Amino acid sequence: MKQKTKKILKISMAALFGIIMVASSTAALFPIGGNKQQNEQNKPGLTITGTPADNYPDDKRTTFCESGGAKSSRYVTEFKITTACTQPLAITIDSSGIVWFTESNTGNIGKFDSSTETFEEFKNPQWQKGEKSMMWGIDFAADGNLWFSDSQHSLIWKFNPQQKDYSSFVFPKTAGQDVFPQMLVTDGSNILVNDFTGRKIAVFGTDQTGPSLQTTKIPSPGNYNFTSTMVADANGKIWYTVWIYQQGGSLVSYDPKTGNSTEFTLPPGIDAPNGISVDSSGKIWITDTASNFFLNFDPQSKQFSKFVTSPPPASTYGNSSGLIKTPISRPYWNHFDDKGRLWINEQVANSLGVFDPTKESLVEYLVPSKNPNWSDCGTLQDCGVAQILDFTVDHDKVWFTEWVENNIGLLDPSASLPFDISTSSSSITLHRGQNATILLTLTPNEQLSSTVDILTTHTAGLHNISVTSSDHEITLDKPKSININIAADNFALSDSYKVLVSIRYQDVTISKFVTVTIM
Repeated sequence: MKQKTKKILKISMAALFGIIMVASSTAALFPIGGNKQQNEQNKPGLTITGTPADNYPDDKRTTFCESGGAKSSRYVTEFKITTACTQPLAITIDSSGIVWFTESNTGNIGKFDSSTETFEEFKNPQWQKGEKSMMWGIDFAADGNLWFSDSQHSLIWKFNPQQKDYSSFVFPKTAGQDVFPQMLVTDGSNILVNDFTGRKIAVFGTDQTGPSLQTTKIPSPGNYNFTSTMVADANGKIWYTVWIYQQGGSLVSYDPKTGNSTEFTLPPGIDAPNGISVDSSGKIWITDTASNFFLNFDPQSKQFSKFVTSPPPASTYGNSSGLIKTPISRPYWNHFDDKGRLWINEQVANSLGVFDPTKESLVEYLVPSKNPNWSDCGTLQDCGVAQILDFTVDHDKVWFTEWVENNIGLLDPSASLPFDISTSSSSITLHRGQNATILLTLTPNEQLSSTVDILTTHTAGLHNISVTSSDHEITLDKPKSININIAADNFALSDSYKVLVSIRYQDVTISKFVTVTIM
């Protein structure tokens, strides 16, 4: 096979992982081996360490276990899990501030006490040695127990933090469908789990006796392949998305009182709508893992509004082959903090972003650990992604997992930002063929040790608007202004679009949105 073809295949596989690793591709990534044979220690290329790293051959351990030690930055502190190669995935925090997480390479629950910076891991005696499973969902329920999902074995688990014991329940399978219990959220006394490939939402109480889980089924409408995670609004309606990759999908509103569902067709270009949450005004927010987009839906006007992240830093995707023409950030899940800000994990950008809906501003924090085996890094240094596959918000702090670095991390956004930005206008109106210039003002809050980059992107597509900046890189040693020109195409579609103007400095990107209405 030619070298260029190999590079194309490698990039394609990385993209596939980024989009639908939550589906059937998990089985390929995580073959279930049962108990290891006694003669495994004699296999070539497999050094027995007595740790979960033994589930991978030597040449795969830097890919799946870790590529380096825990790191820190101005905003992020990472903590290395005591046991090697646990592959932390789902994460939550209890009322006393203790962090809990699933270990997808051990079947165990782990906890972290930030006051002492110590880990404790609870062995799951029901777990077969050598087995692995993507355990995406985790939450504390009203019964005080920790519940979590297990996609590979089609189970829902309960962990009792007081007794330190595990119980498992078989997740119901829909006839003729695969089964994939994915995310898990609590809603009062109920627990909700989306069956990602089984076309349903399962609802159940905590008074389970087993071995099978007793649930109420909310069937997904239509003939879509995937059913993503769900959220309940203040009126008790359950919202979730159904979709076919690269063929679109719908936002679904289900009313438990009537049993009726209403579908709202998602805008074009939304191809993997995974994350969902609801804000205090009742708007539904969705993140699209196949693009740079996140969007909201207003149940009153029944209108969608699309937003966009900044382009991912080059250090996260590498592009040593030169084959990546349009890098994307792949926003995965989203959650609100108690200040009304929307947090997003940007999987391929190796970043956590926070969007302020009132100010229409976005700040994105780059996570320091990067595993080069998941990007097109070649010989590039400090390149790759840590696979930030889940996070939880604790007031204004964010805890997250790094699936291929064996870390959990803490992001503290209270650390001061190195500069402020503002725009002369937050919205403009253009007719087809017209253009306008807005002024972007940058004000340093400290002495910067390197230049800053000026980036622009938008939600309008290729043939509606174009955005250009008078500068692309500057030394910000005093307040400065940049001209941003926005032009409407002669054949632009009449609509409202969002332009994102960003300033990137080392491990933080600060952005403002400008609304552009084309008449």
